[in-house]
Parts: sequence; C-alpha cells; structure tokens
Amino acid sequence: MHSYEHVMERMHFFVDADTDPHVAAFGHLHSRKLLGSRLLFNGICKSKGCTSEHIRLFFKSIVDEGYDMVRVSDIDEYDPNFEVGIRRAGLVRPMGISLCPMSMIVDLQKPFNFNRNWRRNVKKARESGCSFRVIENPTMEDCNQFVILFGELKQRKGLGFSLSPDSLMALFQGSYKMFAVQMGGETICSRISYINNGLIYDVYAANSDEAIKVGAAYLIQEEIFQYFKEQGYERFDYGRIPPSIGKMDNIYVAKSHSGGRPIGYNGEWEYSNKLWRRYFYSLHSFAYEHATLY
Repeated sequence: MHSYEHVMERMHFFVDADTDPHVAAFGHLHSRKLLGSRLLFNGICKSKGCTSEHIRLFFKSIVDEGYDMVRVSDIDEYDPNFEVGIRRAGLVRPMGISLCPMSMIVDLQKPFNFNRNWRRNVKKARESGCSFRVIENPTMEDCNQFVILFGELKQRKGLGFSLSPDSLMALFQGSYKMFAVQMGGETICSRISYINNGLIYDVYAANSDEAIKVGAAYLIQEEIFQYFKEQGYERFDYGRIPPSIGKMDNIYVAKSHSGGRPIGYNGEWEYSNKLWRRYFYSLHSFAYEHATLY
C-alpha cells in the first residue's frame, strides 16, 4: 500500500501499487475527540481486472495503518466480489446507513424506452416554445439563476440543503457540464451533470414551477440523453433516487418514466477499532442529519 498526502488539507491518496494498480482512492481524514481519527472514502477507483483479493488487500492495508474509523461509500454498481473483499478486510455495513444505495441507469447507446407520460410531457414542452441549450462555459449569472430555480424545487420537494453560486462555479473547474431549457427567453429549468470516462452522473436539477407545468423537466432530460449519446457516452446514472411514501417518490416515478433500470450500489461500509465508536458515530450522524433536515 502506498499513501500520498495530497496538497489539499486532510486529503490523502491511496493506491495499491505504483505500477499496474488495481485499486485507488482519495480519503478525507478527520480527527475529533471521542471519535478519534476517521478516514472517509467517497468513491473507489477499480481496474477492470480488480478481484475480491485486490479489494481485501487494499482495505486491509488501510485498516492496518491504525485509523480509529474507516468509512467507505462506493457508487459503482453492486458487485459481490467487492463485498467479499471488503468484508474480508474487516469492514461491515454501518449501523445507520445515511445514503440511499439505489439508483437508476439509462443505457445511452441503446434505443430509448420513454413511457407515454414522458413523451406527452416532452411534446407539451416543445409546443410551449421551450428550447434546449448546452451552457459550454457557465458564468456566475448562470449559477445565480440555477440557485434561484433550485430554491423553487427545494420548497416544492421539502429538501434539507441549499446551493450557492460560488460552490457551483467551483464545480466547473472539473468535468461538469450545465444544461438549460428556456421559454420566452427565460431559463425555466437547468441541470448539472458530472462526466467520468464513459459514465455520466446526474448531480443537480433545478426546475421552476413553470417548468413542471409545461413539461420542460422532461424535455431537458431527454435532450441531455441525446447530447451524451451523440458524444459516444455509454451510461447515465441518475444517482441515489429512493422510492418512498413521501414527496420524494414523485422524483423516482418521474425518472422511471425514462425507461431506465434500477440498480444497487456497492454502498456504505465501515471499520472501527472500538465497537462503541460505531454506536457513537451512528448516533452523531443521525443527530446531524436530523438537525440539517428539520
């Protein structure tokens, strides 16, 4: 195992070998009283030839470095070999799972299978004069507009977090792209996607009440699929969309109209050198999320 401290404070890069590596990841190191040192991984890079033994050796080496806790969240499609390897390294499912392990994939290079409601909304949007555009170089004004639209969506869905124009602008230093739909010269909905090799991840959506009314939220999604299809990308991942008995279920239903297939992620895993730390961290996480949402 080789660990390289990143120039960013508390970020560390881990790779299982300098040549011909099979597993690599950035870890964010935290340290607090009681909880001790916590190394958090959000996403793991794995080679095509990665086996359960490669996963085991990678995480076992990290555990052996002596962190009080190691937390992992992996958004690759569920692979039993990953679970075999990470369990054999000593990690288990956390006591409280905080991130939905479900998503939905649209295969961009296969014929689209939109349902009747989807097609009806797209037709309504076109007849209302909606037009799609790719925002190649987003400006602060574009980000401000996105935040305003997101505010309407947040209120409509009861979301517990906010966005800022500055944080959005920072995204576009990386592999992110913004899209918008306009009606009557005014932007009524917008989306941000993350590009990673042949995969596209849905990051943020911002739909005004008017966009929902005229079907523009469907139009922008269909145009994004077509855009990335023409660019040669393979899959679009909606990213953590849980069905539920509340308002959020409408999001799952709407996205299912795309004809996408539900998947499960490898999801969250945890190691702790003391059992009480697992209990305490679970309670701490629940209290934080409860305060944030309510």
